[in-house]
Amino acid sequence: MKRLTPAIQDYLRALLELSAIGEPVRTTAVAERLGVSKASVSQAMDVLKRVGYIAKEPYGPIRLTPKGRKTANEIKRRNLLIRTLLIEVLGVKEEIALHDACSIEHQISAETVRKIEGYLHRIALWPKPN
Repeated sequence: MKRLTPAIQDYLRALLELSAIGEPVRTTAVAERLGVSKASVSQAMDVLKRVGYIAKEPYGPIRLTPKGRKTANEIKRRNLLIRTLLIEVLGVKEEIALHDACSIEHQISAETVRKIEGYLHRIALWPKPN
């Protein structure tokens, strides 16, 4: 995955989670989800549109493109792997683990993600890929 800024990664994950609700994703919902201004969301959406991660018409809903959905799913997967490791293996309190996973997911290497996933497979805390 191309290196994206932590903020852009957060926007992609938020878009994925909001789109799972089944309703059109609007700028206001993203702003509320991330605790940022609508202007900040608009700027980020311009960046995401320019690099092909979203499709959005002026004043229309925001849709992840296949490329954007794939990247957002990978970001979410990294976050879930880290959270699982922190909570289930290390015994970190959930509230702390959620915060830490959000920080770690932006910096973790692909090799470390593979190692965590392999470890969680071995101890039956993570499903094996199909």
